[in-house]
Amino acid sequence: MLNILLLLIGVVYTLGVVRNSAFASGNQATEGVPSIEAIAHADRNEITIGDKIKFGIRVTYKDGVVPRFPELDQQLGVFTVKKMGVAEGPKKEKDGRFTVDCYYVLSSYEIGHQSIPPLKISYQGTQGEGEVVTNEISIDIKGVLQGDEISGDIKDIIPPADVPASFKRLLSWIGAVFTVLLLSGIIFWLITKRKKKMQERELIVKLPHEIAYELLEGLLKEDLIAKGFIKEYYYRLTGIVRHYIENRFDLLAPERTTEEFLAEMAHTNKLNDIHKRLIREFLERCDMVKYATYDPSVSEIQEIYDAAKRFVDETKECMENKEAIPA
Repeated sequence: MLNILLLLIGVVYTLGVVRNSAFASGNQATEGVPSIEAIAHADRNEITIGDKIKFGIRVTYKDGVVPRFPELDQQLGVFTVKKMGVAEGPKKEKDGRFTVDCYYVLSSYEIGHQSIPPLKISYQGTQGEGEVVTNEISIDIKGVLQGDEISGDIKDIIPPADVPASFKRLLSWIGAVFTVLLLSGIIFWLITKRKKKMQERELIVKLPHEIAYELLEGLLKEDLIAKGFIKEYYYRLTGIVRHYIENRFDLLAPERTTEEFLAEMAHTNKLNDIHKRLIREFLERCDMVKYATYDPSVSEIQEIYDAAKRFVDETKECMENKEAIPA
């Protein structure tokens, strides 16, 4: 009876260790490698109050899995989210899986032993939807006073000492010399600036659609499809369109996920409904190739390129005379 009790205690302890492992893993594949796993990390584990830390999440997943990073509020536990990073990747690893990194800048004004709570990463896999949970990160936040200092160490300000008359005269001379040097510097700067203006040449400012056309043409010349780099082609194509949207409409398309950008686009009046629908379908079709196992046909590849060019054609800025700025 005692042996059975000891055996049960051992099983419960083993399950507890597995549950509190350093990272979360998703559905297990048949060969024992996780289909998806998420690991949280920080660039520092000890900071001073108010300092910024770089917090990141790395998601490793197999082909056919589409991860979705969480949309954080302004607060993450005791930490304030100062900046939300951009998902980088995916990058293909040697084991055939893909990795995607997302970064956030955090800070806190709570002193003591704190922790960044685990985050849930949802995903779409071949067997349906699911989620994995990241590990918890411990952060020690210290105050500005040293360990052996106390607030009572602050002493009153010493009153100013009397300045000798000879020293006052020296200060007057120093002030006069400084004034002369300052005026000379201003005169020299004005003369130099005037000469530079006379020698300036005019540069033609490129419009957003001109930049997009050049990049689209360059993408075709690289012939990535013939070389087998289909996903790279789709990443480059969406990047061109996203930067065109940012330059043309002042919408932060490159720094946001597809879901975040589409949510912002739905509330803007800078694009009409036809172009909103066109860019939505374009991004969703590109994501199917970038993050899933979808293999587009030759005609579909041509259609997605034509859709990008059509969007630029129909939304480009009309300007007969380009502005000229000095070099």
